[in-house]
Amino acid sequence: MDIRPAPASARAFLPRLRPERRLFQVAWLGLTAVLVSVTLLYCALFWKLWFVDTPRYVCSGHDCPRGMGWLAALIPLLGTAAGLLWAGIKNAPLVRRSPFAQALAITLALVALWPGWSAYTWMRGPQMDLFGWQNPVPPAAQPIGVWTSERGGALVRARPDGLIAYNGEGRKGWRLPASEQTPVCALSRTTPSDIGLVAYQDGGRCGTRIEAVDLGEGRSLWDRKLKPSRAHTVVAAAGTTAVVAEEGALVGLDLRGGEERWRVPVPAECEVQAVDGAGDRALYVEQCSGETTTARISAVDARTGAGAWQTPLPTTSRLREVRVLSARPLAVHVTETAARGTDAVLLFGDDGRPRGVVLASSRTEDLLTEPSPVVAGDLLVTPVKNGKKNGVSAYSLTDGRRAWHAGFGGARVRALARTRTDEVAVVTSDHPWTHLTRLGLDRGNQREEPTILRDLPLGKRFAFFPGPPGSYAFVNLDRSDTLPPTFDVDPVFGW
Repeated sequence: MDIRPAPASARAFLPRLRPERRLFQVAWLGLTAVLVSVTLLYCALFWKLWFVDTPRYVCSGHDCPRGMGWLAALIPLLGTAAGLLWAGIKNAPLVRRSPFAQALAITLALVALWPGWSAYTWMRGPQMDLFGWQNPVPPAAQPIGVWTSERGGALVRARPDGLIAYNGEGRKGWRLPASEQTPVCALSRTTPSDIGLVAYQDGGRCGTRIEAVDLGEGRSLWDRKLKPSRAHTVVAAAGTTAVVAEEGALVGLDLRGGEERWRVPVPAECEVQAVDGAGDRALYVEQCSGETTTARISAVDARTGAGAWQTPLPTTSRLREVRVLSARPLAVHVTETAARGTDAVLLFGDDGRPRGVVLASSRTEDLLTEPSPVVAGDLLVTPVKNGKKNGVSAYSLTDGRRAWHAGFGGARVRALARTRTDEVAVVTSDHPWTHLTRLGLDRGNQREEPTILRDLPLGKRFAFFPGPPGSYAFVNLDRSDTLPPTFDVDPVFGW
């Protein structure tokens, strides 16, 4: 038998005799290219997280940027797999040098970048970054508060030197300046019919002049000079009535026209501490001095001033602070000056009867007054603290029981806001990260993984509001000439 070796022309033709083997090697090369491509992508992303996002290039546990742990585990795994595959394909030079195989490998490597990137965005979770902002407004002044307008979603930020409106895109709208002699000192808590009430200060007393402002157009509807009382909250808007605490009386004015509708006398031995209202009901808290110091809350018809009911508060000493958290349902936070006096949120029904008490300090947790709690339907959502652990709890405004609790560990709760009808958003800080967490109002459960807020120019005090879908508007409430008064954040789509 002649077993001489085949000629060179025959040997060159041998690969064509085994197409399944050649196809397997081409697929092997393509998979190698995919793994190399994704490994290089993850190396670049890890470099970015380490050298850009990691403070002082040192981190451990929760201090590390989210997603870094996944990358640290996947890079050596994918790199090793790519090396093993390459070791198996490097002995097939005919496949590696094939133009078709090379083109296919390059194409697969480029296509693999998209699922690799999508996997990375899942690893790092949702993030938001600065989108637009307003330059600081000099000179520095302590902001009084902020309103939201029903028309156009504008934000109205009040300072002692006046009011400035910012439209839905963060641009400056109208401006209503105050005179140097009478700076702005207080705002109404609510703005029914898009009308807000502004109190001005003269001679050290807040409420010497009251002005009604159309928030949509930025124009003054009317203003009125008064003899101010010593109330901490001097103005409120209830339905179509402006409720004003004046010396010796509670006065109801037409919200749009400013004409006096009614006047309720306040006894000489009593002082109005707070006013509020909602719909057809105006509310005010009085503190009276006599043989004993007493306090009471009263309700009158906001249209006529006719008395509805009056209920004494469970206090025996002078009041340190009174805050109406909600007018309907009625919730009032009362703090006495006495060391063991009342410090609680008192709940009342529409008829003035007590419905429950939420103690400011209990065995379970302590209620915090800052940041301000949020009222959502029949729930009071408030920041709480238990030792070194922080969280948010929701209490029923009908009976005072705790409905749910969401813990945030050592992270500090910095702000709360109602974002949808069925949820509340919470901004927390845990050095070096700031997160926004959405909680469902029914059970307090997290709606999704907390969103990281990147490098935002936030002061110590701020408020935030939902903007266009997926975005939020922030308003700084610190006395500063370096922080932007407002800015917007949007989801991060880049790295």
